[in-house]
Amino acid sequence: MNSQNDNKDESSTYYDTAKIVVGVAGAIIAIAGLAFLRFTWRSEETKHEKKMMKAPGGNGYIRRKPFEENPKEFFEQQRINRRNSRN
Repeated sequence: MNSQNDNKDESSTYYDTAKIVVGVAGAIIAIAGLAFLRFTWRSEETKHEKKMMKAPGGNGYIRRKPFEENPKEFFEQQRINRRNSRN
């Protein structure tokens, strides 16, 4: 009878250890996945900030993001620059 109790203790210890190992592995995989998502999200954001476009009504190229966020300000600044260059 004593050997049956030893087997139960041994198997429960094995399963407890397996649960811990699986839990730790799952946590590591989850953290790695979140780190990967954050990295790819940052790189997409950086890509969008660096996109260039031909300056409307002018020569050269400008950054796309600031223009798309406030085109009115771009054209106002362009008119101010033209007026100042005439004087």
